Amino acid sequence: MINIFESDITGSNSSFLNSMSYVTLILSLIPLTIFIWLAVKSKNIRAFQFQISIFIAVYIIGEIIENTKIAALSILPPDIGSQIHVGSAIFFTILVWFRFYYADRSGKKMIESEVNNSETSTNTKQQ
Repeated sequence: MINIFESDITGSNSSFLNSMSYVTLILSLIPLTIFIWLAVKSKNIRAFQFQISIFIAVYIIGEIIENTKIAALSILPPDIGSQIHVGSAIFFTILVWFRFYYADRSGKKMIESEVNNSETSTNTKQQ
């Protein structure tokens, strides 16, 4: 079977894959910048934008540790970047769960249900 990542020329595909990891890092910085800007605008640590900014920042730190070959980071275990990614995913899961739990406990709705939307549109059509 032919593997698309195999190459006759040594190092040509690995340089492509390394460059794609840097593209991923750069593309991750864009939402981080946007959410930090929104968090600063909201001026509230409890705001969703601030919490998402923390999630993206931790994810990017894991990405940097996993993909860069910085000498100072060589003392860390080799799989620490992946573990940081898992930690950021756990943080995101807890964040969403707590937000849902407290919204449900206080009686707020996070998302309107389809029943409410269809009843509203039916009531407006009848009037």
